[in-house]
This record gives sequence, C-alpha cells and structure tokens, in this order.
Amino acid sequence: MNVLGLRIFIIVMVVTLVTTGCIGEKVELYGAGATFPAPIYARWRALYHRANPEVVIHYRALGSGRGIKSITARNVDFGASDALLKASEERALPAPLLSIPTVLGPVVMAYNLPGLESDLTLSGETVAGIYLGEITRWNDPRIAAINPDISLPDHPFYVAHRSDSSGTTYIFTDYLSAISETWRERVGPAKQLYWPTGDDWAGEGNDGVAHRILLEPGGIGYLELKYAQNAGLKYARLMNRDGHVVLPTVESVQQAESNTPATPGTYLKPSIVNAPGEHSYPIAGFTYLLVYRDLSDMDPDRAKALTDFLKWILGEGQQQAPKLHYTPLPESVRQAALRDVEKIKIPVAEALDE
Repeated sequence: MNVLGLRIFIIVMVVTLVTTGCIGEKVELYGAGATFPAPIYARWRALYHRANPEVVIHYRALGSGRGIKSITARNVDFGASDALLKASEERALPAPLLSIPTVLGPVVMAYNLPGLESDLTLSGETVAGIYLGEITRWNDPRIAAINPDISLPDHPFYVAHRSDSSGTTYIFTDYLSAISETWRERVGPAKQLYWPTGDDWAGEGNDGVAHRILLEPGGIGYLELKYAQNAGLKYARLMNRDGHVVLPTVESVQQAESNTPATPGTYLKPSIVNAPGEHSYPIAGFTYLLVYRDLSDMDPDRAKALTDFLKWILGEGQQQAPKLHYTPLPESVRQAALRDVEKIKIPVAEALDE
C-alpha cells in the first residue's frame, strides 16, 4: 500500500470509528456551589478526567447559596452546599432533589498575629465573644485565662467573615448557636446574616476570608482548614464540649461525627457541631452535591456520566480525602449515599442501528 492509500485507509477507519460510536464524543458537566470542598472537588475532577478523558467536569466555587440557586434554576447539572436545604428552598425546587454527602471537613479559627510563636487556644465562649463584639482585644482576660503561658498583645481584633451566602458560615453559626445562648437568641444559624461585628471585614469565599485575615495584624476568621493552610495562616486549637483541647484532624472530625446521634428517619446528620467526646473537634460538617432524582430529560450520555462520577466519588474518590485533610464518609453513610445514587432515574440511550 502506497502512502496515499495508507492515508485514505486511516481516514476511513477514523470516520468509521466515530460514526459507530467506538470513539466517544466529549461529555461536559457543569456544577456550582460551595467553596468549602472546592480543593477536593478539583482533585476529583482531574483524576476522573484522567481515567475518563471523554468526560470534562466544570465547577465554579460560588458559595453554597448560589449553588442552591443554580441547581434550583437548572442552570447547572449539579449544585453543591455545606448545608442541607431549608424547607423554603425545598419548596422552590421544580422537582425532588438529592443531597448526596461527599466528605466531611473542619472549620478552623485562623488568625494573623505576628510574633506569636506559641499555639493559641480558644474556647467556645471566647469565639462567640469575639463574633458578638464583646471581646475586642487580643489580651482580653478571658483569652489570657486559657493561654496562661502566652503574652498576648494589646491589639484590636479584625473580625473576618463571609460576604456571600455560605455553607461554611452555616456550619460556623450553627456552632455559635450551640455554644452561646446569646448568639442563638440574637442571631442564630444561617448561610448569610447581619454580623454583630459589622460588615467592614467581609470576604467572598473561603479564600476571600483568608485574604481578609492576612490584611491586618490582629485578623481572625473562620474558614475551611485547607484554605488556612494554603494561605500560610496559623489556626487555633479549640476547647471542645467536654473541655478538651483539640486540633482539626481527620480523626477528630471522625470522632465528632461518630459521637453525634443519627437523625431519625434519615442517614444524614444535619449538624455535628459541638459533639461530645474527648477527641471530637467542635466545628465540622458534611458537604453535599445536589442532584435531581429524575434526570430523564437530560441527554443520556451526560446523565450516565454524572451518575458514574457520583459513584466514583463515593468509591475510589474517598481515598483522596485525607490527602487534602478532609474526612472520608463513614461506611454506613457511604453505602446509603450509593443506594440513593443507584435510584437516580436516567434515560436509556437508544441502541445503535445495526
């Protein structure tokens, strides 16, 4: 066969493979929502694409509130939130939705205090006092009392928080509501709220809070652990419900989850903050992917790609969680979530003509 003939043969074979479906077309999926799990979602998307080159998954970390709005409006194939939907948000949905847990993670109190070499400890009382505006300086006697070996500066707090609707904010304010009656009565848990300390030090997304903390010595704020590490920020040890000082680790988040009673009628645990137990980290939560139960109106290839990706997350993907300091799902939760994914209704692709 001469060169021209070989070229023609190759072209014919490629056309044949494409038209018979042996080479799959690219499938693109779009998601949006929580910034809390964005680092692990980025790794999952990259690894899944490496193993499945025909599937490209896009994700915009816009905050849990916008993730819920995006999936409600069907502007994305999946949403993401660190908080389960409120009753009002469920009523706004055009169809029943699944909240599929993917991993757990800790929220840390990160701070910017140059010259402080020792590890700082904070209690629930002091964290609530800072965010209520009752504790305004670093050398406040209530903070000094639990850090007797540290010389704390006479310096004001610059209290950072999220400006957007945020599941991380929900986890944090859920914690404040659990440990502070004043917070619970005056403010309560929410994804977005009016802050007693004002809105002067607000940032969008977890990375926006990290930036705010770094702007001024004396900065402090709540954010997911990986963001604090990426920004080079120190974060406090926290005194838990039983009076033990705990660091945010995979194991301490596992303890918080296992020591939180299950919610009747569901395998989901809406809140695991302020859990009992010597080793329980007090500010932690699940994060969820939001997917409609019925994907019958979706392109068959895209619907299958989405459910296959969800199954991969709940299987092989869990091994990646500790590498980024997230906590894998408990086995019972993982299995229950898989059963939910198996029940998602997807269209059946038409058989190829013979």
